[in-house]
Amino acid sequence: MIVVDTNVIMSFLLTNGITHQLIAAHKDVFITPEYCFEEIWEHKEVWNKKKLPDNELREIINGIRQLFIYPVSEDVYKVKLDEASKLIDDPDDVPIVALALAVHNEGVWTYDTKHFFTEKLQKHIKVLNTSDVIKLYPIQEK
Repeated sequence: MIVVDTNVIMSFLLTNGITHQLIAAHKDVFITPEYCFEEIWEHKEVWNKKKLPDNELREIINGIRQLFIYPVSEDVYKVKLDEASKLIDDPDDVPIVALALAVHNEGVWTYDTKHFFTEKLQKHIKVLNTSDVIKLYPIQEK
């Protein structure tokens, strides 16, 4: 199981590249705090370049939640929020770190090198880049 950061979900949502391929090929592997889907929705004006109506956006996001990336309730990781807040500077990333601390996982997949790839944090959780994820879960050639 891999915890994914909001930026990985956004890449899955907006592109058809390697991130999309990895997640689509391994549907039962990825989890994220419920908060990440809320964050995506809150910033829809920024990324919804096609100006899709809200009902279509909800369908797309719900499809991702149901089929590809499992949202985890704060109840699962709330006991780790305080510890997580001491390990990472960005408050938006605290739920992701807390989830990684609370459940057995292979690491956090993120593109956020500034906040996640710190020595302090990596003493507590494994931080993965896309190459790491490919090594763990290769995409089978057709």
